[in-house]
Amino acid sequence: MPAQRPADEERAASVTHLLALEAAGTLTPDDVKTVAAAHGRTPKSVQRWMQRARDNNGHYQRKQRDAAEVTPRMEDELIRWCGSIAAAHSALQDDGAMPLSYSAFYCAVTRTYPPSFLAGLRAGEKARRRYDLHGSHRERGRRNDAWEADHKEADVWVNVAGTARKPWLTLFVNCSNSGICGWAITPHTPSSQAIIVAIHSALQRGGPHGPFGGIPKLVRVDRGADFLSKAVAQTMGALAVRRVELPPRRPDLKPYVESLNAAFKDMHFRGMPGYTHCPDPDPAAKPKPPPLEDLLTFEEFTTRTRDFIHRWNHEHRIRSLGNRTPLQAWQADRTVIHDLPPGALNRSLPLVSRTFTITGTGIDWNGRVYLETWMRDLIGNCVRLRHLPGRYDTVEVYDADTDHRHGTARWTNAASSHLLKRVKEDNAADAARLREALERRPQIVRERFAATATPAPPQPLTTLTTEQARQRLRDPRDPHAATPENLPEPTGSWTHTERPQPPPATDDDLPAPTSSWLTTPPTLSPQPPQQEDQS
Repeated sequence: MPAQRPADEERAASVTHLLALEAAGTLTPDDVKTVAAAHGRTPKSVQRWMQRARDNNGHYQRKQRDAAEVTPRMEDELIRWCGSIAAAHSALQDDGAMPLSYSAFYCAVTRTYPPSFLAGLRAGEKARRRYDLHGSHRERGRRNDAWEADHKEADVWVNVAGTARKPWLTLFVNCSNSGICGWAITPHTPSSQAIIVAIHSALQRGGPHGPFGGIPKLVRVDRGADFLSKAVAQTMGALAVRRVELPPRRPDLKPYVESLNAAFKDMHFRGMPGYTHCPDPDPAAKPKPPPLEDLLTFEEFTTRTRDFIHRWNHEHRIRSLGNRTPLQAWQADRTVIHDLPPGALNRSLPLVSRTFTITGTGIDWNGRVYLETWMRDLIGNCVRLRHLPGRYDTVEVYDADTDHRHGTARWTNAASSHLLKRVKEDNAADAARLREALERRPQIVRERFAATATPAPPQPLTTLTTEQARQRLRDPRDPHAATPENLPEPTGSWTHTERPQPPPATDDDLPAPTSSWLTTPPTLSPQPPQQEDQS
């Protein structure tokens, strides 16, 4: 194995000392051999270093090689071949535009472009972002100075009403102590409803909500459509909570909730049945959820997640908090907590844009009837409604003029569970029928060709017999089939055989006369009619 190339500073120091010995007249060949052995070079190489220093007024400097440069043509080929240096070099050689060897071209490319740029050419922006440098850890601050919010898809299959699904978690984290202030779970992709439920859980304190909560100064969110929705903005704005929208693809700007997402995967989901990242004994098999009887029900999953959140807040010790739990860090912080005023939670719900009149049958909103006993004395009054997005079972009723809260009204004409089950089964049957039709379509329209190893036009493969082809052409279901049974009945206009005469030609339609018109054509004398032989 060759010795490591010495640094220029070490080489320059050795050469300077040898030149000093030479100037004093005490330089010996053994001195040169000793320096050469120390640097892993031959004495002749050391003598060349000394000569280079003599030519440079006693200062040693490594001889600089003429570095190859990447021309615009080379850069275009590199972009064309998506960052493949070997393919770009081969293409330039075929065109006679490559004066460099492959090694020289490789060195020139890697010296000119950073690894992030080359990775982006090969695999796109996602690969380039792996080389991004992120700043230091974000300052925690004091409690309720800032929260971070995010959605997390559970890495676990769960039995949700007889279907294997992966639920979603919506989390709100206090940055000062990494405590989970609020959370919500949805069996499907979350919406603004899950965010508002989690916000309401985070704002409340005491009882089942724990000590964490209060009104924060700001909440950092990503640019998901649900976090940027009008309903979420109205809920936060009603409590003077500033929503900070982070730039896309920057998880480093909300590190605490991202760390919590990783903790859920490593400390919570891994031990559950139906874990999606469990090694598969058959790697070639297509991933599919386990049997439903082996999975947790949605209620069991929610219970386990609630217990894990309690352990995280009260028992889990975090190194960056001085080996304290989030609860200990919360209690050690003496910052004033601004709790929610009475009734403010319901007023933070999104407001329906129109007003309603209470009648003898209650409040009618798009066919949904809400009726309560306390409406008896309010018949004829104009009211406004607030409700949780996507939830119509209850609404909050407020006076349209004074904004006084009358109470909660329940939906009275909701469909029964039996009727909803029948509607669901009917929808499933329609979906299955459509799925079967879509699966048959490729077999109907796909045209298959024979494989070939020689350049030739594609040869279609016949999959129908003559009788099958004729049968399809005679298919009575085809409205465009030109068969006798599909032709219309004759009408009276079909018996008209006279062709319409073209309009008579006018002088404007005749062409201009030419020189050939002056020649009189020969006249033919009429021939007498021949008499028929009577004999």
